[in-house]
Amino acid sequence: MAFYAGLMDDAWVGDMRVVPQPGDFYGGWITSSLDGQIKAAAGTLHW
Repeated sequence: MAFYAGLMDDAWVGDMRVVPQPGDFYGGWITSSLDGQIKAAAGTLHW
């Protein structure tokens, strides 16, 4: 199964809530276990 977290009311991985990756290009999702800057966040346009 695949889905876009941004289209869901809530999305969970086990007991951890995930949030959509910023921007409108990427369809990924982010958990609190990720560390560092996320692609598509403000200031990452030309990586």
